[in-house]
Formats: sequence, C-alpha cells, structure tokens
Amino acid sequence: MSGGIGKATGGAGVGSLMPWLLLLLLFLSPLSHAEIGQRSLQAPMSILDDWAFMPDDKSEYSSVNFDDTAWPRRSLSDPRTVAGEERPLGIVWYRKVIQFEAPIDYARISRLGLQLEAVNYAVDVYAGGLKLGSIGGVDKGYPDFRKGEVWRIPAEAVTTDGRLVLALRVWGGSLSLADSGAHFRSEAQMLGDYVTLKQSLRNSKLPSLFMGSVLLLFSLFAFYLYRCSDSLADYFWFGCVCLATAVFTLVHNDWHSLFGLSAGISERLLFLSMVGVLTGGITLVWSLMNEVLPRWLVFYLSGLGAVSLALALQPSLIVLIWLRDFVWLTVSLVVPALFYLLYTKVRQKLPEARLVTLAVGVFLISIWHDMYYVSFSRELGAVTYYPFGFSTVLIIMVSLIGARFGSQMQVLEQAVQSRIAELSETNEQLKTLSERDSLTRLDTRRGIQQKAVSLLSRLTDVSRPPAVAILDIDGFKVLNDRYGHRIGDQVLTEFADRLRSSARSHDLIGRWGGEEFIVIVSGAERTEVIARLEAFRKLVQDRPFYCVDDNANDLYCDVTVTIGLTYHRSGEALEHALTRADRALYRGKDQGRNQIVTIDTVVNTGEPHA
Repeated sequence: MSGGIGKATGGAGVGSLMPWLLLLLLFLSPLSHAEIGQRSLQAPMSILDDWAFMPDDKSEYSSVNFDDTAWPRRSLSDPRTVAGEERPLGIVWYRKVIQFEAPIDYARISRLGLQLEAVNYAVDVYAGGLKLGSIGGVDKGYPDFRKGEVWRIPAEAVTTDGRLVLALRVWGGSLSLADSGAHFRSEAQMLGDYVTLKQSLRNSKLPSLFMGSVLLLFSLFAFYLYRCSDSLADYFWFGCVCLATAVFTLVHNDWHSLFGLSAGISERLLFLSMVGVLTGGITLVWSLMNEVLPRWLVFYLSGLGAVSLALALQPSLIVLIWLRDFVWLTVSLVVPALFYLLYTKVRQKLPEARLVTLAVGVFLISIWHDMYYVSFSRELGAVTYYPFGFSTVLIIMVSLIGARFGSQMQVLEQAVQSRIAELSETNEQLKTLSERDSLTRLDTRRGIQQKAVSLLSRLTDVSRPPAVAILDIDGFKVLNDRYGHRIGDQVLTEFADRLRSSARSHDLIGRWGGEEFIVIVSGAERTEVIARLEAFRKLVQDRPFYCVDDNANDLYCDVTVTIGLTYHRSGEALEHALTRADRALYRGKDQGRNQIVTIDTVVNTGEPHA
C-alpha cells in the first residue's frame, strides 16, 4: 500500500472506484486468488468478489495457514447453493487472502477496519485466525436481518510477510418461501480505515433516521388534529400510517440497535408496522373517499390485526418468518375491492379519487416489489422502492388532507360565524327580555332607567322640567288573593294598555315592579302633566276591568290607582326624583288612595308642597 501500509491488487471482478487505475494494476501484477494491492486504503475498497467457498463446517477453516486453493470462488452476494442444486445450505465458509507489500506500516495497519453490512442471516467474522465478532447466531441458526457492523482488525492479524486472511463462517439456512439462503448486500462489504468505515456506516443511516423522525412528527401532529375534533377521522388514520411507517423505516435501516433491541424484537416490530401501514392505509382510503368500511372488510382487518398480533407474540422467530409470507399474500384479497372503490369514485368525479388512485398504485407497486425481493427472495442487493412509494403517498395524502382541512376550516369558520350571529340574536333577545316586560310589553325597571338617563341628560329647558310619576294599583294584593293570579295578570295587562294609550309617543312608560308603573313626561307644563294624570286616574276608576276567570266566566273588576308625582331638577340623579315620587305615592296611600299626590321643591326655598 502507498504511504506505508502496502499496496493491494484485486483479482478480476473486484469492484473499484478507480477503474482505470485498477486495469493498470491488473496488467502489472499476477492474477491469483490473493489480492496484492496498489490501491490506498485511505478510501475503502470493496471485498465482495473472489472469495474461496466451502459448504462445510470445520474450525481449521479460520486458520491463516489453511490451504484453500482447491475451493471454488464466489461472490458474497451469490445465493448459498451448490451448483446443480436449488436447496439452501447449512453452515458455509468463505476465505479471502489480501497481500500487503513491504515495507509494512503497522501504525496504519492497526487502523484497518472490516465492514459487513446487511448480512442475511448470521455470520462469524475472523481475521488472521482471530474472531472479530458475530452478526446473529450461527450455531443456533438465529438470524439478524439487515444488520451492518464494522470491526477493527488488530495489527497482529496481519502476518509478518504482509498477508491478511479473512474468514467468514455463515449460516445459510432457509427461512422463507422463496429463500435462496444467506448472502450479503453487493455494495457494502468493504476494507479500509476503521474510523472512515464507521463514520460512513453511520452517515448512510442518517437519511432513514431523518425520514423516520419526520414521519413520527407527522403522526403526532395528525393525532393532535384528530384530538381537536373527532370529526377529523382522516387525520387519525393518516397518523396511524405515518407512525407505522416511521417504525418500519427505523427498524428496517438497523436503527433498532440504537435502542438495544434484539433481532427477534426488531423483526416483530417490522412485521407489526407493515401490518399497521396496510390496515391503516386501507382504512384511510375509505375515509378519504367518504365511505364507511364494509362490514366484511371490518371483520377482515380486525382478524388480520388479531392474527398478526398473535403471530408476533408467539416465541418462535422462525415461525413468524415462515407464516408472515402468508399474511402478505392474504392482503392481496383486499386489492380488488380497493380499486373497485377508487374506480367508482373516479366515475363519480370525486375530486380526490384520481390522486388517491395514483398514490395507491405507486405504493402497492413499490411494496409488492420490496416484498418479493426483500421478504420473499431475501435479495439484499435489490433496490427497495418503498421509500419512493411512500414518499409519493405522503406528498399526495398531505396535499389532499391539507385541502380537506382547509375546506373543513372554512366550514368551521362559517359555522362559527353562524353561531356568533345566533348568539348575537340570542343576546339581543335576552336584552329585550331584560328591558321589556313579557306580560305588559312595557319597559322594565332596567329599560326605563337606561332610557330616562339618556333623556334627562339631553334636556336643557328648566322652565318645563320632566315629570316623574309612580303609579300603584290600589288593593292589588287583595284582588290577586281573591280572584287568583290569572285575573291579576289580566288587570295588569289592561292597566298597561290604558296607560300606553293615554301617554304621548315620546313619553317614557314602564312597569316599575309588581303592580307599580312609572311615567316620565318631558316638555309639558306642570298643569298639563297633572291634567293628563288626572284623566288617566278617572279612566281607571270609571271603567271596570274586564277579565275572564279559570271557568271562562266574565268578570268585571273595579280598580283605582294612586299616583305619586314629582319633577326632576336639573343636574340631579334620577334616583333622587324617584325617591320623592315614591314618598308622594305613600303619602297618597296614607290619605285614602285613588288620588294624585305631588311633592315638589320650590326653587331657592326647597319647600315641599302637595
């Protein structure tokens, strides 16, 4: 390698980032199963091809001095089958010799690292006869899918003559319907600087971490929106799909090891998350199409969930791996119903139908591709398309649900505006009820006070001050007790009607409380005020009140009224005038009732007179 480590050459078929340099090296060096390199390990080099292969299991195969020249040559990405046979093998061995040129720089040799990524299924790793580590359990036939690891190669693993012997003991059993045995991803088996390989492996997983985190945030936000309103069912199912896909993305890209999860737990999470994506996605499509799930589909999805949960909870990982392929096959039963629904909605010209059909089509194609190459055939070298499929679904679903959210917000805003209008109308009605007496249809005490304060603040003619009169029906309690509240209410109503007809249009009249009424007359001479009140008193006295009792019998009631009168002084509060009018009323009651009593204050003397 240059720089002191030595120089390595690769046999035919070794992948290289510098193809022209590699051709030159091949021309200058002899071809053998050992690689004598000219390439610097500052940049990692692929060690995928030209491995000696033996479908047998002996401990001496890891030894530096073992002679493997008679072994056949294979690539690590090849299925583990014997020529002419289709069955996967049990434990197999691989050996590869890498030759470093002298002089050997052991300082750099000590920084060597070996990367094996996406091992399918289990492997023990040796360098110079020393065991570096394992992925999965070879002797127990215990797999660890999609696992990647980088090991530091100790300096003593390289012999004094510059040879590094790598040996892999691989479990190559069959775990699924179309399984071709254990193999490795074609592009991720590297030899190079340990720190560089470790950083590269970590960085290669960052996009999946970012995508999983974004999906997790999407799911939390969708659940929050659903919590705000139970009517937003689309967001609940969209959140379920995002959550399941986030778990699938993180586990599928080996982030489960960050949390110390075993291969068994991670495979169960992977299986359940995929079931969640499928069941949640199916329910989401029906929800977006504004359709209720058919009963048979509810039973099917419920049964699928129950069976999947039971399958994930049972203790054997091998049973899960074998049977989950049948679960994926049963999902295809829903596809015709799904596309029939979408076809129907497209025919009905539902705005969302075309986009949802496109999203579902892209997603199913990507999922079926990945199921075949990853779940069924275990072809780790195949490109997985589910991120592209789900990204398409995510973009389309976010746009559709965002548009639906916008329309729902408009509907909600209209509903809020309508509700505000209703509340305003109700408030006006309540205000009217608080200011208008429902029995007599006159202003209440509250209503008359508000109008009186406004009226008195505008008056400036002190020569004709406003008259404030309180009118009280004489003996009303006795009448009420004798004939009942029905007759009493009729008397009050008739009294109010007579008072209304006697008043001028701009006079203020109202029910002060119980059998008491109030009249505020503005812009009239005092003599005119007294004359009008006297005319009303006689009207009440001379014309009996016609009533109908509970038995529909006609009844005529003799009613009289006592009136307390005063005049408002400029600048004084209304309450003061009301107090004087009330005193005048009680004086009239004491003097025999059925009369008008005036309490007035002579200017400059304050001397009352009646």
